[in-house]
Amino acid sequence: MHVLIKGVFYIVGMSPDADSIKFKADDAGNWDMIKTEHRKRFEREFREDDGVVTIRLQAIDALETHYSPPNVSVPKGLKTKAKQVDKPSKGNHKQHAELGTQATNIFLDFMGARDVEWKRWGRNTWIDKATINGRRVDDKFDDAIEGYIITDDIERNGRPIGWVFLGEPPIADGTRLSKEQVGEWVGKSANYMLIERGTVYPFFYMGLSAAIRIPLIEVAKSAQQNPDQDDVWTHDKTIEGVDLPSLDVLYGDTVVYPYLFRRLVRYWYNNMMDDFYYKLRADAQTLPDGTDLSLNLDEFFEDGDPWLFIVSTQDFMHLSDVLHIERNHLKLDVYPYDMVFLS
Repeated sequence: MHVLIKGVFYIVGMSPDADSIKFKADDAGNWDMIKTEHRKRFEREFREDDGVVTIRLQAIDALETHYSPPNVSVPKGLKTKAKQVDKPSKGNHKQHAELGTQATNIFLDFMGARDVEWKRWGRNTWIDKATINGRRVDDKFDDAIEGYIITDDIERNGRPIGWVFLGEPPIADGTRLSKEQVGEWVGKSANYMLIERGTVYPFFYMGLSAAIRIPLIEVAKSAQQNPDQDDVWTHDKTIEGVDLPSLDVLYGDTVVYPYLFRRLVRYWYNNMMDDFYYKLRADAQTLPDGTDLSLNLDEFFEDGDPWLFIVSTQDFMHLSDVLHIERNHLKLDVYPYDMVFLS
């Protein structure tokens, strides 16, 4: 069951993007109503930020604006030697900068934020000032935008996955909702609006029921067929197919499904680290430093080949059945709104 949790959203002093935002529940006890495998991670995040948690917006996938791949484990026999040299940089990878910024700005506008000023220090960026409901705010936690979320799970990084709404909820805080009720409400959420505007892709996992998924598929199709929007669908090359001799092809106007972008970055980094450790073991004089972004996708699915449910055909398939890769060419046969990830 889903739970409605009332609270406040924070953006000033924070780094929101198009699919995440900070939130603090009015009644922290409502978090106990959520059944999750990731309770310990959530509670650690909850304690560290005095009850302020990051909400990961359900069912959407925004273009990556600052993605770094996970660390790669050091082989047992090389742990001491690996500490004596600089490892290749994981990098900070981003897709189409203009579209990524546009999506964040549209989300912030939905949240009632105007005249937003960002600040940068090193690799960190955050909102320094914003006008909220006609009031200029420049102090952290002084914005407190009233709203609520509907959630039924917490992901492995300790972030509740939810639907984001503004204003006073029409029902009591802590109310349990059926999937059919959520399906009726979803059209008022920020999640729905972002898909409707074509600024994000839909992204469906197994736990998302058809009652909720169907309205999102319909609005995604409508956005895709709108020729007047300069959006992710206008720039997308996933279905058309794209040659990827190097990872940096995806930093500019060439846009692919963000899920695949993350997979490609991880694949590149894993291969680079494999080469790094191989040469380190062999005492090579020159080690990879992370500047070579070239790709060879022949072994792409060795990193995983998840099961999918294809909505239009009602078939179960592996990702490799619909994602065709040949050397440096990538092409997806089905649209993101037609896929439900089962693993």
